[in-house]
Amino acid sequence: MPALSPRAARTAVSRWRRTIGVAGGVAGALALGVVAPGQAVAAPTVDNVGDGGVPAFYGWRGSLPAEAGVILAEEPLPADYSVPSAARAVRILYTARDGIADTGVLPVSAAIFLPRGDPPPGGWPVVAWAHGTTGIADVCAPSARPRGDRDSQYLSRWLDAGFAVVASDYQGLGTPGIHPYSNYRASSYSVLDSARAIIGDPRYGAANKVVLVGQSQGAGVVVAAAGYAPAYAPDLAIRGVVATGAPNLSKEAIESGLASSATDVMVTGAYAMIGFELSRLHADLDSDAIFTPEGREIEALVATTCLPGVMQAAAERNLDPARTFRPGMLKRLWDTDVDLRSFPSLTLSAPLFFGIGAADTAALPMTTLTLVNDLCSRGNSVEARIYKGKDHSGVVNAAAADAIGFARAAIDGGPVAATCRAS
Repeated sequence: MPALSPRAARTAVSRWRRTIGVAGGVAGALALGVVAPGQAVAAPTVDNVGDGGVPAFYGWRGSLPAEAGVILAEEPLPADYSVPSAARAVRILYTARDGIADTGVLPVSAAIFLPRGDPPPGGWPVVAWAHGTTGIADVCAPSARPRGDRDSQYLSRWLDAGFAVVASDYQGLGTPGIHPYSNYRASSYSVLDSARAIIGDPRYGAANKVVLVGQSQGAGVVVAAAGYAPAYAPDLAIRGVVATGAPNLSKEAIESGLASSATDVMVTGAYAMIGFELSRLHADLDSDAIFTPEGREIEALVATTCLPGVMQAAAERNLDPARTFRPGMLKRLWDTDVDLRSFPSLTLSAPLFFGIGAADTAALPMTTLTLVNDLCSRGNSVEARIYKGKDHSGVVNAAAADAIGFARAAIDGGPVAATCRAS
């Protein structure tokens, strides 16, 4: 197979910078594994789980309360890490349930953005934001770098609409320990506990009126979190779920092969992170058994490099999945902990909004529509809209006005424009 040209490699990485909302400057450098001054990252080792390279704030050294959703520490975000419409922007450490062990709590980091003006009577409704794939290394934590233009614009629109925003980094991303990238339970707990944290602290003026909002990886997370919430967080009043660029990771879709990426480079980058993660969580999964020798070069980058850098390296080496993973290992990776990377339930109590980009080549429209149909067949209230000409990244802000209108209706208890088919 001929190698990708330098121009093709740059195009693939540029497309994914836009997809995950990576900013330029420091963020772009971190995304490509280039360390900012004063943020040295240790070289990867056999037991490296991607820790390091972030400020000392992320390394909590105190005792932990037993409860999840408790704020441990707060500090102001640097001005260039905020979003334009935020009157106040801080990053926090809070307690979340350990989604790997499903017991105990650990520190997780997040950013909080508050709207301008005084809270309304009862407090601001809350957007619990679930971000898209950034990477496994701590330096990929969204609160530890400037927001990309896309996400800054999108979150600002929610702030302008009178929502407080809490944006979890997810377990192990920024904070010590492995980031279980493919574990929906862990990310769901992190997002739900971030909402608990902001609602439970009087400094933020937040009401127990929660909308789960996510993009790409985060879109899957919020659908999963809505499934975990009745048993795990019955105290949260989840009024709606907003998902753009949503993958279909129902068990049925995984088994039928619908949950696949559209480009070889994307498959290589995502599965490299999954292989990295699972080889460090399961003694019976060895990296040498998962990856080819060429694939081990890509795996080694996962500990220090964010997704665009991993993808750039795969593109420059022309490493498609067949050259990166040993035969049969992609299925083996999916079969390992499949329950944790699937939706726990598709019978949900909150209404859902899906924004689907007609030109999305990452979360293919047909796979998302299959998920919509599955949700509708189970009696859920679903509003699904297709946005002509919008790709995986472009659909985020294209859908913003419709998503905010949906959220307002759901919070007010009025009818949402449920279609149960794309409109």
